[in-house]
Amino acid sequence: MLRTPRPPALLALCACAAAMLGGCQDSFEIAVGPNQDVEIFSDLPPGDERVALVGELLERKVETPVRPESLFRVTLADPGSFRSMRDYRNLVVVGDLRGTGWAADLCREVIGSDGRESLVAAGTGYVFTRDVWARGQTLLFVHAPEVEALRRHLAERGAALLEQLGERVIEGLRETLYLPSGEQSAMAAGIAQRHGYTLRIPGDYLVDEDRESRFVRLKRIQPGEPVGFLFVYYEPRRLDLDDPRLPTLCIALRDTLARRYFGGDWVEPSRTTARATTFLGRPALELYGLYQNDAPMGGPFRMYAFHEGERLYLIDLAVFNPPGRKLPFMRQLEAIARTFRTEGERLLPPPPGR
Repeated sequence: MLRTPRPPALLALCACAAAMLGGCQDSFEIAVGPNQDVEIFSDLPPGDERVALVGELLERKVETPVRPESLFRVTLADPGSFRSMRDYRNLVVVGDLRGTGWAADLCREVIGSDGRESLVAAGTGYVFTRDVWARGQTLLFVHAPEVEALRRHLAERGAALLEQLGERVIEGLRETLYLPSGEQSAMAAGIAQRHGYTLRIPGDYLVDEDRESRFVRLKRIQPGEPVGFLFVYYEPRRLDLDDPRLPTLCIALRDTLARRYFGGDWVEPSRTTARATTFLGRPALELYGLYQNDAPMGGPFRMYAFHEGERLYLIDLAVFNPPGRKLPFMRQLEAIARTFRTEGERLLPPPPGR
């Protein structure tokens, strides 16, 4: 359900006195708010169906291994509050961007006159940009001159828009996740020395390592928050990623590791899917499913199986949050997983802020 504006109690206001679109590089903020929250701004008339269509798309429920869950949580915000909310993490501006109204002027200021002209020349469409007013921020402009054209466009391109938005949110998290709590660089360097790969480890994660068994686990446990786990395991062998038996083998291998390190977790095969994908440019098998435990406990997991040299790697992400949302924390774990680098690869820094 679309929400009306909330008071800006959570804002981290930019402390410079420039005009609304002026630069604030000297006090560039970290994007504010949970990664599942999206703020929609529009200068269209109140109740305009175009705003509702975009909001409904962003709040679309998707099947997860546990239960259906909305991709994002949407708030409809007034343009008058934009200045105080412009450093929020995920911003969407919906309007007819051909004219000289608030939305069109904002679009021109952000992506330039040529960028705006290219967008409106294509008819109904959208464009993303990032880190305009805060690090880790995603900004989406939706050009919607007519209701039915927008409806058709979202029917055809809505899934792609959601996928692109999800990717940009994860990249934003990869940029900002390490700023509040710091980074365990010495631990990462030790893992690189002992295992030939590394990850960027946030400061508020605990690290368990079984060197002889080639197993490293990151976990985050904070009172009142979801519990997250990420493990990396490798074996000195190569397997055929196209072998239809590989998903069953990976599930069995995960169950074996879980008995040793996770108190007996096991995968529910009937609620687990497998697909070919890529992971950081490498061909990979992705498993997405449900883990359970006789405790009882359980939740969603995502595993990537891929090769690097003569090794088979498994990178596994899992969340435990029975009463609440799982997707936001899975995005955080995905952001960490994408910092994986092997020996010979340079550990990539965060993406540039602007």
